[in-house]
This record gives sequence, structure tokens and C-alpha cells, in this order.
Amino acid sequence: MFRIMVVISCVLIFPLVMAYDMKFGYQISEGNARFIEDIETNLGTNIVKIHTPAHNNVMESYLMQDFQRSLQITCLPSLNHCRLREIDSEIGVDAGKISEAFVYSWNKGINSISKSTSRVVTELYYVDGDEVTDTVSLGEDLRQFYQGFGYKLYLEKKIPQDAKILNITRPTGKRVKRMTTLNFDCGDDGIQILYGLDEGTNCNYLKICKEAVVRNGQAILTDCGDIHITSPMVYKCLCCAGVTEINLGADNCRCNEMKQDRVLGHATLTE
Repeated sequence: MFRIMVVISCVLIFPLVMAYDMKFGYQISEGNARFIEDIETNLGTNIVKIHTPAHNNVMESYLMQDFQRSLQITCLPSLNHCRLREIDSEIGVDAGKISEAFVYSWNKGINSISKSTSRVVTELYYVDGDEVTDTVSLGEDLRQFYQGFGYKLYLEKKIPQDAKILNITRPTGKRVKRMTTLNFDCGDDGIQILYGLDEGTNCNYLKICKEAVVRNGQAILTDCGDIHITSPMVYKCLCCAGVTEINLGADNCRCNEMKQDRVLGHATLTE
């Protein structure tokens, strides 16, 4: 069922400056999964919030984007932690643009998004370093958002363009020990930085329209489409040179992998 909490004419949305929340609930079709993604926009504070439930191999996620501060926080209940990073300027769309696109779609009777017809954008970010404790720069909205979950907050960084990415594997039937140091022997080969792609991901769907034109005194949105933003779990690893597989049961790699709010070797992983 399609839900929208604020009813407003598409014509009025373009010059809109009122400071209130608009709430949308869109039906998402992703393979065999069907679910409702909840989106909330606040035009006065230029904030967007998105809740995506767990589906397929995708984790439940709660996202807040503060476009005035160019910061976003994603909280992942299955991992018991939140992640902070800058909004990607290449795909970031503010609260006004998102509201315009969804209201325009709703006025046309469209209340769903399908993965099969969406443009896919893959974001590759890794958790870097220790818990974020200085939260002054977040402002009140982002700080209250993540503190409401009771989770720790970690910083994310975008992986380098020339990064080497490998899948993370685990030994069958063995527990991975908690790694707190980098005391592993690479001999004369030296150490290289790799990025491990782990199981699980988080994602969200948006409707985006790039521009508006005025026809017969009415604003018409153009170049509209659906976008599927997916964020796999990526971790920074230090490995012996020549490693072609990141196996957490081997003695040639250490990754800052995060599981249930436990960090493996996070305190000593540096470039």
C-alpha cells in the first residue's frame, strides 16, 4: 500500500520553502522480495531520513542525511553500530529535489520502484579507526538520530580509486580469533593494503528528477528515473605481499572487520 503523509500539489513543490516533514512509503520490488521503504524529508532543515527493512541479503538500515552539513549517518541494527561519512556529492540529492521527484511520481499515480528498472550505483566505503567520540560537528539532528539507537559511531572513508578489492572468506568450522595486534610474519615480502568485500550490504531506493521546465505556466519535471544505491560491507586489510585471497583463518592478513560491534584489529590498522 502506498502511503504519503503530506498531500501537496506538484505545481507548488518547486518554490516551496515551508519547514515541515513530508513522509513517503513506496513499494519496492527487488527480485522475490517486496517491501515498503519509508522516506522522510524536511525542507526547512534540508534533512532526509530513509528506513529500508531487511530483505534478501540486505541488512536493515536507518539513514539520515544532513545536506546543510554534507554529512550522513547509517545505523545497522544487525551490527549494532552506526557509520558516519560525508555525503557523496556525485549522487547526493537534497531534501527539496527528493520531495519534488516523489510528489511528481505520486501525482502521476506511480507508487512503486523496481530494482529491474533502476540505475544501480555502488558505494564502496570502509570503516576507519576507532569510535567517533567528538560529535560537536554533527549538530543536534544527526547526534540525536544516532544516539537514539544506543550504538557506537564509526567513521567511514571512501576506498581509493586504485584500491585492490578481494572477497573475504572464513575457515569452515573454525572461530576467527579476536585480533588486537599486527604480529604476523610476512618474511621478506612486506605488507600491502587490500580492501575486503564481506557478506551483507545496505541499500536504498530513490526517485530522482534532474531539472524542471515551465510549460503553460506549470512546472514540469524532466529526466526522471529510479536509482538503487547499494553499499557493500568493505573493510581495510593489511596482508602479506602477493596475497590473492583474504581468508580470516589464515595468518597472512588482518582486517578491521566489524561484527556485532566487535572490531578485529582496529586499533593498529594504519596506512
